[in-house]
Formats: sequence, C-alpha cells, structure tokens
Amino acid sequence: MAADPTPGNASDPPDPEAMLDRLIEVGAIREDEDGTLRISAALDDIIDLYEQSYGDLPDQEFTEAVADAFGLDYSEAVRRIDEEGVTREEFVAYLSLRSHFEDEDEPVPDPLERATMASIVVDVAPATPVPQGMRELADDEVEAFLDANERAVVFVWRLRCDPCESMKDELAETLDLLPDDVAFAGVDGEATPTVREQFDVDVAPAVVCVADGRQAGVETGYQSPSAVAELVADAFGDD
Repeated sequence: MAADPTPGNASDPPDPEAMLDRLIEVGAIREDEDGTLRISAALDDIIDLYEQSYGDLPDQEFTEAVADAFGLDYSEAVRRIDEEGVTREEFVAYLSLRSHFEDEDEPVPDPLERATMASIVVDVAPATPVPQGMRELADDEVEAFLDANERAVVFVWRLRCDPCESMKDELAETLDLLPDDVAFAGVDGEATPTVREQFDVDVAPAVVCVADGRQAGVETGYQSPSAVAELVADAFGDD
C-alpha cells in the first residue's frame, strides 16, 4: 500500500522503523526472542473479522470500499489500486489497525502512517497462538523434541480461543509449578497434525504429558495451574 493514499500534495512518507516500533509498542506486532516479527493474536482477531467482510469482495465492490475509506472518487481509486498495487490483504490490515488502536485506547495514526503500518503488517510472519516466551514447535520438530526429552509437556493452543487465553493469563504460575526436569513447549494445534494424530487431541487448549515418547496423560479444555500441576504429577509418577 502506498505511503500516501490520500489525494492532494505528496507528503514525506513516515519512517518505517518508527512505525514498526509503534506497532510493537501497542501490541499489534510482537517480536520473539529470536527476532521474528509476527502479527499479534490481538490484531489477528481483528483482521479475521475484516477479512470476512472484505477479503473476497468482487473487484467493483473492493474499489468502492477503497474509494470510501480514502475519500477518493471511483476513477481515482481504480487508478491508485492499479498503479500502486493495493491488495485486499493490505486494505484489510489498514482497516484493522484503526480498530486495534481504538481497542487499546491509543491515538489512531493518520492515514499516511496507517498505510505504512499496513505494508509492514502484511510482510511480517502470521500470528501464532503459542504465547511469547514459550518455545514453539513446528510439526516436523515435535518428534525430535520428544526424543530429546524423557519427560515433556506439550501445550496445544489455537487462535481465537477464549479458554486458551484464560490459560495464557495464568501461564507464569503454571510453569512455575512444573518440575525442573520436565521440558515444555507449545504448538499451534491447527498446524501440527503430528500432535493431533499421535496423541488423539482434537480440541484446544490441551496439555499433553509425554514420557519416553509415549502419552502419559492428557487433558483438554481450560486447566488451572493447579490442575496442570496435578496432571503432570500423575503422569510422571511424582509425589
């Protein structure tokens, strides 16, 4: 999306680094420990709603929506979309950012800034339900992780999942209750069929205890910190 989507005299484009810093500051983008930048779960929820309305619009309706959002007449919107390659993904990100800033009670960036931010949003990694700070396993990493750890707990998460968010709010307490010799990691349940099939998990959240590569215990749905601690103790035979 072009830096200046509005008609009139051209303005100096906003500094992308400053816009990225602002997106991180308001929780629209998260930066993982390895430096990966990805859409936050909060912004992803909003994007999902806008995608339902704008993601599959026919060309004429999409052009009309762009014209309305940017105060352009239809022919000018056609020209901008054609010349600047405005995509539905960028447009959805542009609209979503306004809602995110409003939800966070933060001043909404001007159109120039939001257009630059939208271009950043579509270029970073997609959202993940695995909470920040927890090791995330891709589907092809699960087996190696379990082979390397005799006792392990795999947390299965999903985006747009209220019980998952409730568990994440208590995650620090939950992890503090795990024995020191128990490894843990998280997976995006929708992207890890290995976990779903091997351990017969079809809902999230789920907590899977694995001993020597075999399932030793599993619970699905919201689990309090004490419930997770009890599950782990029972699964691994701890007193």
